[in-house]
Amino acid sequence: MMMPQMNRRHFLGTSLAGTALALSSPAIASKSITIGQKQLFALSDGYFDMPASLFLGAPKSLQAQIGDPARIAANTYAYRAESRTFLFDAGAGTSDFITHAFPTASKLPEDLSSTGISAEEVTDIVITHMHPDHIGGLAIGDRIAFPNARIHIAATEWNFWNAAGFAETAPEGMRPMVANVQSLSNVIKNNVSLHGGAADLGDGVSVLPAPGHTPGHTAIVLDGGREQFVVVGDLTVHEDVHFANPNYGWALDVDGEQAVATRVSMLDMIATDGLIMGAAHVTKPGLGRVERDGSGFRFQPL
Repeated sequence: MMMPQMNRRHFLGTSLAGTALALSSPAIASKSITIGQKQLFALSDGYFDMPASLFLGAPKSLQAQIGDPARIAANTYAYRAESRTFLFDAGAGTSDFITHAFPTASKLPEDLSSTGISAEEVTDIVITHMHPDHIGGLAIGDRIAFPNARIHIAATEWNFWNAAGFAETAPEGMRPMVANVQSLSNVIKNNVSLHGGAADLGDGVSVLPAPGHTPGHTAIVLDGGREQFVVVGDLTVHEDVHFANPNYGWALDVDGEQAVATRVSMLDMIATDGLIMGAAHVTKPGLGRVERDGSGFRFQPL
């Protein structure tokens, strides 16, 4: 399924011609920026080592270049608004499912604490998609980790992962992950607010559909007036693969064809509109701009 051309202005209702970036201070420029008059923090949840063969279509030479296993960063973002504190994705958490497979992840709580933000201060958590490395941190065992936060998730995404019987009927390799997601969903369900994929969440925070990686995968857009910022979730999974070669797949995409179409369209939007991008799986802190480069793109870290 092909995706229509992305247009940020269609979703945000703005005709801003340009953007600007202000670093909060030279000392913390690598992980803190201002969007409008508000502060955004880039946070690290650690990293994952994954087989290079999961990058579908990537030649052996590229797989050797990125390493096998390939090291994949895990980033999240926190945003202070007027009376609200947002977290964009929640890290991998501490469930056995995550810690046995990826002992190098689950570092978000420490990094969040270093910004002076406590778990109790977080009022809103916006989820790009429900893979365990993005939602595992929402719960600690059978207890919600951010007790005062509303958790914003696309209804399409929630319904896909929580379909009755899915843990038994999913492809065999997915079943432990589905069971993990459904167990966590049961803990957080009373704090979840579902949206339709394109929604204004207030305080300059909007979401827009970016499907393919998962059915309800979304991007998060911050409108700070002159400054514009977009969190892209798993639109890209490695800076040396998916920018120069946006047509290469990723084995964990639910719909590979749609994921590629979304990636190309959204990277084109980000480059055209000069947006600042926050990427989950670009070397920390994952902040940069996107430039066109031949038939592909190039990520320019800030």
